[in-house]
Amino acid sequence: MTRLSDRREREVAVRFLTRLTHHVQDMVPPGREGLVWWLTLLASVGVTSIIPLLPLYAADRGADLQVISGMAAAYLVTNLVVLYGAGRLSDWWGRRPMMTLGLVTYAGCSVGFMIWPTPLGFVLLRGIEGIGAACFLPAALAYVADRYPVAQRGLRISQLAIAENLGLLLGPAFGGALKTLLGMNALFVSLTVLCAAGAAMVWRLPGGRAAPTSVVPGEADGQPLKGDGPSEQPTEWAISSSEAIRGWGAVRWPLFAGISARAASAGFAFGLYLTVWPLFLRKMGASDWDVALSWTLFAVPALIIGSYAGRLIDRSGPGRPAVLGALFSGGVVISYAYVGDVRLVLALCMLEGVGFAFSYPAANTLMVQAAPETMRGRIIGLVTAIRTLGTLAGTLATPWLYAHSVPSTFWATSCVAFLGAAGLALGLFWERRSAPSSPRQPSQAA
Repeated sequence: MTRLSDRREREVAVRFLTRLTHHVQDMVPPGREGLVWWLTLLASVGVTSIIPLLPLYAADRGADLQVISGMAAAYLVTNLVVLYGAGRLSDWWGRRPMMTLGLVTYAGCSVGFMIWPTPLGFVLLRGIEGIGAACFLPAALAYVADRYPVAQRGLRISQLAIAENLGLLLGPAFGGALKTLLGMNALFVSLTVLCAAGAAMVWRLPGGRAAPTSVVPGEADGQPLKGDGPSEQPTEWAISSSEAIRGWGAVRWPLFAGISARAASAGFAFGLYLTVWPLFLRKMGASDWDVALSWTLFAVPALIIGSYAGRLIDRSGPGRPAVLGALFSGGVVISYAYVGDVRLVLALCMLEGVGFAFSYPAANTLMVQAAPETMRGRIIGLVTAIRTLGTLAGTLATPWLYAHSVPSTFWATSCVAFLGAAGLALGLFWERRSAPSSPRQPSQAA
């Protein structure tokens, strides 16, 4: 009887380990292209390990609240200004050089924080870091879109989101432990090493020089959305002329408009979490650990269900997951205003993360579909700049709303989220109506 029990326990353990192995394999893209996943993870861990502690480091060296606010503003403004140009450069110069430039910029700024720890230095270096982020993120996303066929993009972009969220999960804990043991300078050194290692990894990625100049038949991004799923056959509306592909006329403007509305609303919500969220939790009696834990719990669902969300996006199309996920998260945001228990708020953070796990990769998949391949970096940069503009609006508006009424802060953020989802739904509808139907496979409404 004991042997039978031991054998069953071993079988259960083997099944668990097998499923865990398959889940981990689903999180990371196969082949050498999978290095972009590790690059994103390294960058995310390095950045999130420092960002929560950087204001404290600056305050310890004489920076007041104006300087700390100026650091955040400098990052957002330079990021906003440079994003489109960085995306354009990635189309012309290549994805790998821009990713390398972004990582090297972050590494240089980490050294700068150690040797120039003054208020002016903090503001300028954070502004330069905004430029580095603008170089890396659009190029990494465009690289994934370039290297994988349309039928796999939802999964691969979801895997990239998993890497970002895993970095958000590990980075703050890593940074806090390293600062406690060795001090803040050790943290700056670690980010420098991580970015240097990432820059070396970039050049092991296959391809990634200049953007492609043609569209593969049957995988053209210029095809209309059929129902809510990906197009399976080329249509008359697919772009075949290289001159048309290079021009702005090849951009799918209805889709771009919808994605831009969704990006602005997502940025507005992020502005709330950057400014009001810690104050809201502190007012409830939450500890600093609870504040950090709220971000961690938000990231957990993407790690658990990110692969399944990606497969759903590839199977049924990105439109519905993007819209419904945004509506779901917006509904959760309203509930924060009426919850008085910290533990319940933390549970709601995880619930909000479920909507994000579907909407974020789905919206990114739609974003790369909105442009021909030779303009993909520019469109990604432009939409990301719109998201940053939304973040600036959120950082300005939500503190003012919070000073007047806590419920109005969350209601306003939810309404913006609903408007963004409605704008995306309208863009998808407009896209289907404006795209001529193929004589072989007419376009269908969702």
